[in-house]
Amino acid sequence: MGLTEHNLNNFITVGKVLKSYGLRGQIKVVVYLEDIKFLQTLKNYFVGHSLIETKINFLKHLKKSIWIAAIAETKTKEQAEGLKGQHIFLEKKFLPTLMTDEFYYQDLKGLQIKIDGSLQKGFVCDVFNFGSGDVLEVSLDDRGSTIYIPFDKDNIGSIDLANRTILLTPIKGLLT
Repeated sequence: MGLTEHNLNNFITVGKVLKSYGLRGQIKVVVYLEDIKFLQTLKNYFVGHSLIETKINFLKHLKKSIWIAAIAETKTKEQAEGLKGQHIFLEKKFLPTLMTDEFYYQDLKGLQIKIDGSLQKGFVCDVFNFGSGDVLEVSLDDRGSTIYIPFDKDNIGSIDLANRTILLTPIKGLLT
């Protein structure tokens, strides 16, 4: 199948292979989803840019978002090493419906930024959570570098996914 711009919108990244684990082809994975129980109910995933469909069993939770997993076709340490750095995807149609004001990171990336009361514009480069809450990495048209905006009600006025825009209402001093 292969990962292209055309089918990219049908998938969401749910994890990444960090490295092999043990001698039987198991892998250490960082998982991006919060609901691990949901992740464990699914069996079919897609791995790498070639989107190879495979079954993944999440076997053991090590810490925070790190898991030991087994991929059906991966039986040796060498095969597992070959997956290092590959992303794990899931078809969006299997994702649970979100509540109002909940968003998947991937849906926020690339949205156009408008700032309340300003002509300044930009776009969302990425979304992170460094432990104290979600933040948007934003590139504004008049800056050479990106800035981080807390993803909270104090700084986000509205999000319009249909029109691919976010209205920022930044707290005083955030953009200076």
